[in-house]
Amino acid sequence: EVASDIRLELRSHRAALDQAASSLVEQGLAQWSGDAPGRGRSLIVRGRANLLEDAQAAEDLDRVRQLFNELERQQSLLDILDTTREADGVRLFIGAENQLFPLSGSSVIVAPYMGGEKQVIGALGVIGPTRLNYARVIPMVDYTAKVVGQILSARRKKDTQG
Repeated sequence: EVASDIRLELRSHRAALDQAASSLVEQGLAQWSGDAPGRGRSLIVRGRANLLEDAQAAEDLDRVRQLFNELERQQSLLDILDTTREADGVRLFIGAENQLFPLSGSSVIVAPYMGGEKQVIGALGVIGPTRLNYARVIPMVDYTAKVVGQILSARRKKDTQG
């Protein structure tokens, strides 16, 4: 459910990004690199000094920058959720492997929690420094994810019976 919410939000941000980028392109302040539309293209901004004179263009450029950052963050979160969903147990992302914060020197420890049908229904995790006491934190994350899964399964079972 969380992944589908993030995917929906990604679509919304992409639509807003396309609109803001189109505005900059129409004003002649930017152009798309590459020929084919789609992934891998870059928005090239021209005449940055002129942007300061046009408040609307400056706002559009700032909005495009914010949307690009948000899209990257959400896509990274979605990638981690997908990887966690495919894992049998705890997943550990250290430093550069960490897609959410690759330059911050942090780690992410994530474990899926299961529903009654042994289907992944969510993920639970901890973000911390790379010099974390992994021997202590990994079992905590694993145990907590299992308990959350059991509680949710029991609640779901109670709701269907009652």
